[in-house]
Amino acid sequence: MDKAKSFVQKNLGTIIGAVVLTLVFFIVPNKGVVNAYIMKVINLGLIYFVAVAGLCVILGMGGQPTFSTAGMMGLGAYSVALLTTLKGWAPIPALLVSVLWVTLFSVVMGLALFRLKGSYFSFASIGFTSLIFTVLTNWLSLTGGPDGIKNIPRLGIGNLVCQNYYDYFRVLFFIALACYLIVQRIRKSYLGRALGCVRDNEIAAQCMGINAYRTKVISFVIAGAFAAFAGGLYALHERYISPAPFQYDQSAIYLIMIMLGGVNSTGGALIGSLFMTWLPERIRFLAAYSRLIYGIGVIILMNVMPMGIMGLVDNFRYKMRKKMKKNQSAETPVKEAE
Repeated sequence: MDKAKSFVQKNLGTIIGAVVLTLVFFIVPNKGVVNAYIMKVINLGLIYFVAVAGLCVILGMGGQPTFSTAGMMGLGAYSVALLTTLKGWAPIPALLVSVLWVTLFSVVMGLALFRLKGSYFSFASIGFTSLIFTVLTNWLSLTGGPDGIKNIPRLGIGNLVCQNYYDYFRVLFFIALACYLIVQRIRKSYLGRALGCVRDNEIAAQCMGINAYRTKVISFVIAGAFAAFAGGLYALHERYISPAPFQYDQSAIYLIMIMLGGVNSTGGALIGSLFMTWLPERIRFLAAYSRLIYGIGVIILMNVMPMGIMGLVDNFRYKMRKKMKKNQSAETPVKEAE
């Protein structure tokens, strides 16, 4: 009995999380609970989280801000679209091949871009995304230009095909959960610790035997793979793509997502992704002022809660633990006296 109680106490957070996830999985994808439009917004939030999960590695762990996410998503999305519509490939093989080739491409780009230091790397990533957007817009014979590519098949394996947004949610739910667990595993691995050392003090990390250049390139490759995967999912979910979602502006929004949730928290990245996908739908009447709103929001965010939502939660937990320890230490002398 004591062992069971001890196990529950040690794993209480995991147990509560599992219960919540189970309830979400069975309750949310129902027409009586969530309408189709809101279901689509939630699905897009989960897809964006897959892309932002890559930022958790390169930015959250490695401290390297990049604007290449939208560009890598565009490469993944168009690869899936072209393989399925022109070559007649099934969605899953097309998705896997697109992630593979974009990952290899990320290796080449990472080796080149990380020759630059600090802010120069970030500026170069802006140029990279702008270049990808220009190619997607102007290569009319292949990408369709501004008209894009339509009639992309639905996501599915064999006879199991997603027929509506509720089916997509059930698939994306497990994909997002898998990405969450992968990022959490990286965070606790040697790579995660090495990225943290490089982020905090690159010179000290090199003195400890860490190859800072190679470590940063690996983080860029991982971020590229996540972004390409998200892009492929986006194409299969929307069944139509154009260059518009893959320009520099969208990369900035991905950075806002992770900053809002908390750069050091994978769960915070999920919260930020869902919130920043839902927010534009609620302020659609202010669409003309969206950039102004985002700009003011970022300034306020960086001043009020620089570590994001999860930073506030962690700070609250720390204060509560500190208060509890203080109360316990104050009660101890009284008990001894008795």
